[in-house]
Amino acid sequence: MNSINNDNQNLKALKEQALDLMKSSGFAITQEVEVQIDAKLPFMGYTTDLHGKPLIVVSENAMKGGMAINLLVHELSHVYRTQSGHPSHNYTLLSAIAGWVMQGSIAFSYQEKILHTIINHLQDLYADDISFVIFTKNTPQQDLNQFFLSWIHEPSTASDPAQKAWENADHLLSTAFAAANLERHNIQDKDGNVARAVEAFLSKTGKHYKDKFYFFKEFMVRLPEKVTDKEYEKLLIAYLSEFLKLTKTV
Repeated sequence: MNSINNDNQNLKALKEQALDLMKSSGFAITQEVEVQIDAKLPFMGYTTDLHGKPLIVVSENAMKGGMAINLLVHELSHVYRTQSGHPSHNYTLLSAIAGWVMQGSIAFSYQEKILHTIINHLQDLYADDISFVIFTKNTPQQDLNQFFLSWIHEPSTASDPAQKAWENADHLLSTAFAAANLERHNIQDKDGNVARAVEAFLSKTGKHYKDKFYFFKEFMVRLPEKVTDKEYEKLLIAYLSEFLKLTKTV
């Protein structure tokens, strides 16, 4: 019990540290934010809503691995984007556009999960526009390099052709996200590890995927910081429409 209490106290202290970093960098959070640890969470963490307040859930592995402060800054950057009304975090807009573009295309839970993931890539890019300003000063480049390598997966081995197409499209966008985030935020690809992993993935998926990789990577790199809701609608429609074309490739 003492260990759990200590972890919770440590997390609250890290939250205050992260809030101070956000504020000193010009991104002050104006609402109360709750934090908690999930010992069973298999990934770093996420932000949700609890009684109208942002709740950041942090994995035990993030706490033990010393990455909790970076995670908190990243998640608080999402909170800031929502707080400031950025279109990328306007969930009413996102739901409306996704529903319109994907109408009739979502029939299975794996498709819903993939749709959430690919929209989240764009949100992560905008959040990282803030968070990298703050924590790259204190995070070794090697750590970032390894983090982005984790977004590059092997091609799908699903036996169902439709599921395989969806999963490969998902993996392609994750690969583009990894490469785009490095380029967008001027992060060195140490020893060329990410570039090699990208080429290895593309070599196994064919020319069509390679062409689309460059479209999505450049799309993500060039996402504008200042964008209206209407402008973001057009961007999201183009992004989701190109993704949907990939899912038809079976």
